[in-house]
Amino acid sequence: MRFEVIFAGIGGQGVILAGTLLGEAAVRCGLKATQTQAYGVSARGGFTKTDLIVSDEEILYPYSLNPDLIIALAEEAFVRYIDVDKDTCKVIYDSGLIDVDSLGLGLDKRFVGVPITNMAIELGSPRSVNILSLGIAVSFIKDISFDALREILSETFSANTLEKNIEALSKGMELGKSIF
Repeated sequence: MRFEVIFAGIGGQGVILAGTLLGEAAVRCGLKATQTQAYGVSARGGFTKTDLIVSDEEILYPYSLNPDLIIALAEEAFVRYIDVDKDTCKVIYDSGLIDVDSLGLGLDKRFVGVPITNMAIELGSPRSVNILSLGIAVSFIKDISFDALREILSETFSANTLEKNIEALSKGMELGKSIF
């Protein structure tokens, strides 16, 4: 089993945290994981991405070369992955922020628009876009348990924000199950 996931967006959306949390949960579940990150010179607003590889075997190269899942949370991130080669790669994009019609693209069934930011706002936690995305990714990688993620979240977030993040994670997992 091997999964390659890319979370991509702009600085401040928490994509790197999402990748880190997913990697930590994978290791807790007895899997191997690598995570790399890239971001622009501006702390907020520039392109940001994290590559995560989860496997039950040794991982020899830490960067995603053949992603199975890409979650794009900003137009700048989305356009970088329009030409993804792998036929089985699913690209989830934030349809509340990315207007694919204005880009004039003919997208195939691998591309799925989900209003992730709008959903986070509806949950009362606009900053939980990354955790919603994490939930979507976890529903794709069935070998990572909700319990492991909940434990990681409880170690990462304060009591003030923990319940909202667990709610966002659950909502993302529910959403992901309807996609995959």
